[in-house]
Amino acid sequence: MRSVVAPNAFLVPMDWLLERTVHRGMVGTSVGKAIFTDLDFADDVALLAEMLPVLVQALEVMNEEAQTLGLTINWAKTKIQTNDVIVPPGSTVQVGGSNVEVVDTFTYLGSQLHSSDGSEHEVNRRISISRNCMQMLDRHIWWSMISLSTKLRLYNVYIAYFRYSYMEPRRGP
Repeated sequence: MRSVVAPNAFLVPMDWLLERTVHRGMVGTSVGKAIFTDLDFADDVALLAEMLPVLVQALEVMNEEAQTLGLTINWAKTKIQTNDVIVPPGSTVQVGGSNVEVVDTFTYLGSQLHSSDGSEHEVNRRISISRNCMQMLDRHIWWSMISLSTKLRLYNVYIAYFRYSYMEPRRGP
């Protein structure tokens, strides 16, 4: 049986850390009237800022606050995504004595995020994965003696759900 206490023992300090980082770092970006400061899931965190210097300051604050909890930021895994043409992808930004890579694409919770603001790259990636799955099924399942109903269930579980559940919603005119 899995412990319910173990995840909470990590999430409470992470929430405290993000609250301190957001408060001291003045991070955030607005979408309409809403302001978003961070996205977090367990130990995966995405800090949001509209200006690169603000983000760098927030990362330095987060590193400082994390050390008070005995946590460290893995700078090799830390990435910065920006639309700033002055800092192109492939370059690095100095954050608290460490170099952090600037990228135009990264994966967060299984979805590929691209600096172009659209989801075209993610949709194309999922189509490619679906195509590869279909080719594997074609070689091993479709031409086998398995019943048609079982084949359709396999398609619905492995292909249809994956391909269509993450498509971008329709945009208005």
